[in-house]
Amino acid sequence: MAQCVAMVGGGLGSFMGKVHRQAIEKAGNLKITCGAFGSTRQSSFDCQEEFGLGVHDVHGSYRDLLRHQGKLPGDRRVAFVSAVVPNTMHYPVAMMAMDCGLPVLGEKPFTCNLDEAANLVRKSRATGIPYRIAMVYPAYSMLLKARKLFRDGVLGRVRRFQVSMLLGWMAGRVELEGNRQAMWRTDARRNGIGGVINDASCNCQYVLEFITGYHITEVCANARSCVPGRLIPDDAAVLVRTDQGIDGVFLLSQIATGHREGLVVEITGDNGAMLWKESEPGRLVLVANDGAEKVLCDKTASGAIGGAATPFCAGEAYVEALARVYRDFADTLAGRTRRSRTADGNRVLGMTAAEGLRSVAVSDAIIKSVASSAEGVKWVRVVVPDV
Repeated sequence: MAQCVAMVGGGLGSFMGKVHRQAIEKAGNLKITCGAFGSTRQSSFDCQEEFGLGVHDVHGSYRDLLRHQGKLPGDRRVAFVSAVVPNTMHYPVAMMAMDCGLPVLGEKPFTCNLDEAANLVRKSRATGIPYRIAMVYPAYSMLLKARKLFRDGVLGRVRRFQVSMLLGWMAGRVELEGNRQAMWRTDARRNGIGGVINDASCNCQYVLEFITGYHITEVCANARSCVPGRLIPDDAAVLVRTDQGIDGVFLLSQIATGHREGLVVEITGDNGAMLWKESEPGRLVLVANDGAEKVLCDKTASGAIGGAATPFCAGEAYVEALARVYRDFADTLAGRTRRSRTADGNRVLGMTAAEGLRSVAVSDAIIKSVASSAEGVKWVRVVVPDV
């Protein structure tokens, strides 16, 4: 029997909302049975017929939805809340959901500032209520392969790394043309003051640390708004220093015209290099020092071509990976643990709250470095609060 899910956000016209609904359907063991889908009461109620819900299943605000769920007996509540809302709403939605005793699966970033991230981790630990972040990368088979090969020493001693998330979909002022994704991503009240840093740095940081096991210890960053009229950054470059003494670069952009490959990871060692692109998630390229290439492929759904001129490369492979995250979270809540979640054993699919706190600590350091750049180049240490 399918477990019930309440969705906050993700209504009609929401790009990521559609992706999450597809993933929930594909998961096979879940069903959206209620929600508060819009930023206004009317936009939420407009979803009722389209989503096949009853008149009492749609609520005008997330507060109404969560209060209603909190009053129900345990056997009539939803299994968890899926939060598909703009970045600055992640915290209040998750906090109220946990106040009502409901687990949460939220979009990334975890939160937009370190205090909120620490509060959510404390809340989850104090209440025992699970929180999962929809970071799909552990569900990509070729990234798992990259992780194993790296840790087996295939590249030798690492010399450099570059992780980029370059997209060109906001090269013009599409926020003035009715593009809802761009409208909130260029608004500090909804996206946070970091702009592209809030949107993309967590992806780069998470995947680098996921593959290598290194921890980012310091950053030195520059960011700017390239499109006239925008008030928060849409392009950034970050020098990254790790606990292994290896330095590298993060490149983040929403205005990189012609780019639609999404996340790209390049790691170079003294024995060769590896390359993975989100737009071709089923391909992992290994390059020897003499230039010879070896291409490892996964032709299943998790390796399907995912490239598109969207905020994320959310094609078939992305939906498949997100479905696996949902399925794994549902199984965890139901007391079932899959025998082989990933190639390296019992690692959960998605990002935990503790990992989310670390990702926010990195983005917080990047934002601080950008703010201090007027005084000259400044390295900022990554400080994860002790909670």
